[in-house]
Amino acid sequence: MSSKLINALDRVKSDHKITLGELAHELRGDALMIICLVCILPFMQPIPIPGLSSLLGLVIVLQGLALIISDKPLLTEKLKGIELDPKKFEIIYKAAKKFSYVSSKLATYPMPSIVLSRANKIVTGILIILMAAFLSLPLPIPFSNFIPAIGIFFLCLGILEEDIILSICGQMISIVIIVLVYISGNVIWEQFENWLA
Repeated sequence: MSSKLINALDRVKSDHKITLGELAHELRGDALMIICLVCILPFMQPIPIPGLSSLLGLVIVLQGLALIISDKPLLTEKLKGIELDPKKFEIIYKAAKKFSYVSSKLATYPMPSIVLSRANKIVTGILIILMAAFLSLPLPIPFSNFIPAIGIFFLCLGILEEDIILSICGQMISIVIIVLVYISGNVIWEQFENWLA
């Protein structure tokens, strides 16, 4: 993950509980994308976490909406009060450190004029909302959280690193996921109709 994320997490790292509100305040300009990245870190593994996915999925949906509307983090007072105790924060921090190496190798084509354009932010925001909606579904299926989390990872990293390749990868991964969900939904619906017939 980006050095921006590691530096931001270093700033808020402490022995007491950290709230999402504190995190957003400390992260300032990069808060929106970094909050999304922090929220998907627990899902960068194949085992689904249904309860957590619904809550953090809502946080990510709000940030996708914020990217389209205002470019500033969107958190309700209740969400601002969500606490990350030191143990959970340490898990997030370690995951961020692991992915920082990968992202530093991936971010090689910065094009801020395109990546940070209004049109690209709107497209990215819509895709983040859709991926977060899929991530939020409480499905007891391996990779049900992991796959949309990968899409969100690349979408957010593309904006954060201002990298055109990462941004395109995130959009392509997201579109593939949307198509697969659509096809799967149709197949399931057909099977359901056949069962009722």
